[in-house]
Amino acid sequence: MSNCDCFTKTLERVGEKLKAQLPEKEAATLNAEWQNAALIFEGNTMVMKVSVPVAYNYQKFKKSGEPHKNVTKDTINILMNYCPFCGGGLKSDEEQAK
Repeated sequence: MSNCDCFTKTLERVGEKLKAQLPEKEAATLNAEWQNAALIFEGNTMVMKVSVPVAYNYQKFKKSGEPHKNVTKDTINILMNYCPFCGGGLKSDEEQAK
């Protein structure tokens, strides 16, 4: 697999920096984790990838042409093919060969 470990290393560094800013007792309880993480099954392995959320909203209209009272809001998540830290591929070797 060509998956990099930049996300793991970056999260560890962030946790260390946050712990350095906290008193010892609070630092011992610190738990940092990626938000918007997705578990992807690739063959017989499970890989965690971080996704980028995209929020969107739009106005729905009634058949009469007047707008609905509320705006419709939702989000989608986009998984990256390349690591934003090192530029390495985040797909498995099999997927990259396709």
